[in-house]
Amino acid sequence: MKTFKRGWGSALLLFILIPVMMFAAAWIVKLTGMSSRLSGPLQDTLVLLGAWTYNHYVAKVPVHWGNFKNFGQQFHLAIPALILVAFLAVAKLVQLFQTPFQPVMVFYLCYVILIGLTEEFVFRGLLIPLLARSLPGKPLATVLLSSALFGGLHLINTTQISWTYVLPQILFAMALGTFFASLYVSTDNLMLTIALHAITDVSLITQLVSHSTDFSNFTMSPTISLVVAGFYLFIFIIAIIVANRQVKGITIQTELDD
Repeated sequence: MKTFKRGWGSALLLFILIPVMMFAAAWIVKLTGMSSRLSGPLQDTLVLLGAWTYNHYVAKVPVHWGNFKNFGQQFHLAIPALILVAFLAVAKLVQLFQTPFQPVMVFYLCYVILIGLTEEFVFRGLLIPLLARSLPGKPLATVLLSSALFGGLHLINTTQISWTYVLPQILFAMALGTFFASLYVSTDNLMLTIALHAITDVSLITQLVSHSTDFSNFTMSPTISLVVAGFYLFIFIIAIIVANRQVKGITIQTELDD
């Protein structure tokens, strides 16, 4: 029973707390009359602080923020994720640099960084060692389960965005989460995945600048949705193959050093 509480139980409780904190933040924004533009940043800030508090007092798992050794090996391990991020981000970066500068873009840039920090801390930094407590000696299963939870959390987006947009988003999150999870497990460098995550989300800046409170543009036709979902499923399969090679034989640290 103690093992369940420290592993599956703690991981499940953390996963449940995330949407609770997100809805709480949205409720605070509505209750106080704050600008809806602040809803997303407030949600991520509340989740980040709540997750840190949860780990400090309850979960007590080690989080490897940075690894300043073997940069060459880390870069080699990061190549698959770098290729995917570059493929997805280059066009969006070009579009961003072609967009006339607005001061609000700095705000959204900070928001994008906050998203990467929060999601990587929760799903890679905390959930991976929590799941590993219940899956000792099974790093690949731990990586895939954490990525499935990461993808599943995006179901919450259906409250504001169409299903046709969310379905590919879930598969994309699972694929990207698998790349990032295996990279974190193999490098012990959370800052690396945070940076890659933020770069991946850079497209949000141009979308939010144009439609900061209107989510109607976050949609696509059912046919295109299925095509995009199929592509992301293919990427997910590749991610599993890469993860299997990267984490094989690795023991995930689940306890704090004495």
